[in-house]
Amino acid sequence: MDEGPVKSVLEILPAYLNFVIGCLRSPRAAFAPYALKGKVQSDLTSFLLAGVAAAYIAGALMPSTSIDIQNPQGGMDLFAKWLMHQDVKTLPLEALLAVLLLALGAHLIGKLFDRWQDKPSLPGSAEDSMNAALGFASIFLPFTTMVLLGALSLATPALTERFGTLALVITIAGSLVLYLLVAIGFLVASFAAIHKVSWGAAASALAVAFVCISVVTANIT
Repeated sequence: MDEGPVKSVLEILPAYLNFVIGCLRSPRAAFAPYALKGKVQSDLTSFLLAGVAAAYIAGALMPSTSIDIQNPQGGMDLFAKWLMHQDVKTLPLEALLAVLLLALGAHLIGKLFDRWQDKPSLPGSAEDSMNAALGFASIFLPFTTMVLLGALSLATPALTERFGTLALVITIAGSLVLYLLVAIGFLVASFAAIHKVSWGAAASALAVAFVCISVVTANIT
């Protein structure tokens, strides 16, 4: 039996878990070894693969059998119908692609602003922005999968009847919004840590990039 892949997994898993815990504690400290390196880091690529695997494992271990997506009922019909039109197998990869595009867009916009200023506001290269996206995605892809499946498991007619439509919608929507805000905060913190800039500078670049990408996507579709 070839033990190479097994050894690789056993080596990546502890490092990945250490990175996850370290990043949740302090993104700047966790990303410090990879800041302004100027090339895509193999460690972060490995962590991403581990995160994608964790997302699919979470999807397999957390089946949402309490609701019939093909025939949604209750107070969360819209949420269930949205999921009905998604390919669950590709959602983690779609989320990864969105994060990578956002990071690259933020990098390009930051560099455009640098051309208008004497002092660069966004040091580093596009590879550094990719490192920020890879590190962030490796952590939040599995978390996002678990949060969405957890929210879907609550979208049942039984809970709607017990707690009421309004209470259930507010609870689920509030939880999703809170999680989204936390995820955005960590994305900005990751970007700031990799480029060694302030949180505000990273937030500005990412916000402008998000608006630009949204406008372009809306015009294309």
